[in-house]
Amino acid sequence: MRRRSWFLATVTLAATVALTACTQTTTGQAQPSPAGDVGQLGGSPGTGSPGPSTGPSYPSTDGATATIATMTVTLPAGTQYAVESRDPGYEGCLQSATFACAGKILDLRQAADGGMINLPSSTRAFGWYPGTDVPTCIGPSADPGVASEATGGAVLEHGFAPVGPKKAEYARFQETCKDPAQNNQVRMWWLPTSKLLIVEHASTPAQDAAFDGMVASAKFS
Repeated sequence: MRRRSWFLATVTLAATVALTACTQTTTGQAQPSPAGDVGQLGGSPGTGSPGPSTGPSYPSTDGATATIATMTVTLPAGTQYAVESRDPGYEGCLQSATFACAGKILDLRQAADGGMINLPSSTRAFGWYPGTDVPTCIGPSADPGVASEATGGAVLEHGFAPVGPKKAEYARFQETCKDPAQNNQVRMWWLPTSKLLIVEHASTPAQDAAFDGMVASAKFS
């Protein structure tokens, strides 16, 4: 979702790293590595192996945690939670050396209470997208600012799934794009009481495993 002044998640993290010109991301406080419990992003589809490096060098964030509103999660290996992504104007992204926005974790409390968004839904096309504009087909080869416009969406599966000790509305969506090469699947976890949204862009088996590990690690204050 594009930048909104009311949309910025409150992030409590222990260290910061400067990336490209004036863009700043935050990495979590180092914790013991989850020893494979949380997968690695940026790999080839169906594997846990890292893909080729196409961006800046990142410090290791294995076992790092990020706190967004009332939720703390262990980040997938090789990722950072970025208050603002490398592509300016996009917030709450999980990014790696190969992926500017593998997914998002967003605190929607203020926006939802103000009626400024479409509430996420597991049963409607583009239900993962809370914006009021047209979503884009974000993927490893398409940073948010240059991604193809989405032209259609369909719910492939929906129901409920755990996020740590809580139960979230869950769905997998098929996304079709103006550029057919960017067609992909998107997964969503929506916590309607906490008003926290977790989105996985461009699903692959390896990335699914990484996000599954992350949501399983969630703790709430």
